[in-house]
Amino acid sequence: MKLKISTFKEPKHTGVVVCVNWNNTEDVFSCGDDHKLLKWNLVNSECIVVTTFPDDFYPNDMHLFPKINVGGNKHQHDVILISTADGKFHIVNHNGRIEKSVNAHQGACLIAQWSPDGAGLLTAGEDGFVKVWSRNGLLRSTIVQSDVPCFSAVWSPDSSAILHTKGNSLVIKQLNSSNKITKWKAHEGLILCIAWNANNNLILSGSEDGYSKIWDTFGQQISVSVKHDQPITSVSWSPAGDMFVIGSYNLIRLCNSNGWSHCLDRPTTGSIYNVAWSSDGTQLAAACANGHVLFAHIIDRCICIVERAGLSVYSYMGRLLASPRWGARPESLGRAAVSLGPDALAAIDQGDRKLIHVFDLPTGLIVRSSADNTVTKLTHKMTVSSIALSQTGPINERQLALLDYNRDLYVVTVKDSKPKFVKLGSQILSICWSYETELLVGLRASSVVAWCCPRAAMQPDLLALTTVSKDVVDLGRNPTILSVEDGVAHICRGNGSILHLSIAAFPEKLLKHVVANMWQQALQLCRTVEDETLWACLAVLAWQHHQLPVAEEAFALIRQYHQVCYIQHLRSNIPEKLSNN
Repeated sequence: MKLKISTFKEPKHTGVVVCVNWNNTEDVFSCGDDHKLLKWNLVNSECIVVTTFPDDFYPNDMHLFPKINVGGNKHQHDVILISTADGKFHIVNHNGRIEKSVNAHQGACLIAQWSPDGAGLLTAGEDGFVKVWSRNGLLRSTIVQSDVPCFSAVWSPDSSAILHTKGNSLVIKQLNSSNKITKWKAHEGLILCIAWNANNNLILSGSEDGYSKIWDTFGQQISVSVKHDQPITSVSWSPAGDMFVIGSYNLIRLCNSNGWSHCLDRPTTGSIYNVAWSSDGTQLAAACANGHVLFAHIIDRCICIVERAGLSVYSYMGRLLASPRWGARPESLGRAAVSLGPDALAAIDQGDRKLIHVFDLPTGLIVRSSADNTVTKLTHKMTVSSIALSQTGPINERQLALLDYNRDLYVVTVKDSKPKFVKLGSQILSICWSYETELLVGLRASSVVAWCCPRAAMQPDLLALTTVSKDVVDLGRNPTILSVEDGVAHICRGNGSILHLSIAAFPEKLLKHVVANMWQQALQLCRTVEDETLWACLAVLAWQHHQLPVAEEAFALIRQYHQVCYIQHLRSNIPEKLSNN
């Protein structure tokens, strides 16, 4: 994955460009020390001067009102929030007229941001204060009072907390509690920029020490970059949270969510003070010290089902199969929030991340419209961060595995009349189903776990017997399972290298025999290998498929004698019914 960078031949700003922001996927606003507000159209490569502000108007930050459904006149929401060096913030309409100016800080107002829900805004300044204001510019509360300047502050994704810098430390302040504060030392140098992503709930920071780092909300470090020669002046997550970009002096770097670098470019732009992503996550705009606005496109990237207009499912021949709709913003859907199965599509609701929509997909030649898709709604008790649909079996047996924000792993059968979420494990970082069977593999910080029979989750003793775990070292920070084939897990380490680990080769072979209804071959495999995990898997699967002679032998070899006695009772007392099954 690379960046295709372009700039206009001559800079349209005559001074330093301080801030940029996207209006849509075609239009970008920029503002700089030349007091001009410019609007760039990427379709026709035009740039117009929206307005020229007064000579004492020196912007520090700019943020367009979020594209959400809120009450009131639409034109009331076509406004831009700009902070300036004189301690004020200004609400400006898209025609460049200043609707309101508010004295917010003693010294420069360094940060001004609308809340994600559009209900208010925050400002931070050189005086060390962080304040929350109403949408109309009325002061609600002073959240932080510090003796050092606050160079960056951002809202939490749900607008319930504020993350701000304090020297070389990061601080999370909850708005609904005066005492709940999370603070940690993040860098050796002054922290200049931060970002908080809604999809992965991870925090990104950049500092004068030349490092960029990824953190969770508890202050635990997930990843750290190589040391750069110059301070990191800007950081920004992609909307989906699968990539981020950092800017420095004559440098822009694109990384994946683990911090592994996709590409590094060195444009002669001077320092890059601000970077903004388009809503679809395919384009970048950057504010540069030499007066240029730098534009970049993500290339070598395949988008299979998530499009600007919505979610679409295509066959390999390019034929549209379905286009389900449920009122989501598709540009904010990350890869972990969508899962495609052979006959179903699952997606996490971006409005309520405890809710999962599962759409039935056509398997014939008929294309379904958005109204024709049968949808199943599953509600979990916790916020869901990642989902994965099983890839085999009939649709009425389709299983969904999910990770919540506590990193607990649950599995549920989608088409059950009363779906029940059953817990398989905890502290799981990544999950992936096998392409050919119902083998589920999960990744912990220092081990790989394979659940060979997730349907045994209702019986803890059998679940333990059918689970395989293998310790692994040097996985790095935030590793990911890419795929599982023939019992081999393909794992992307934190440094970007690929590890191929054989964890459940024989269980996968057994599961393939069961899928093909080859019970004698499955029995012969277990007798040859003589492994307790294999016998436990065979026992569970044979019982579920009413193969009582096979199940009796398998339960006997794992010393589940109460099951053996029960099967013998069934075979001796109701043989006619069993033979019909």
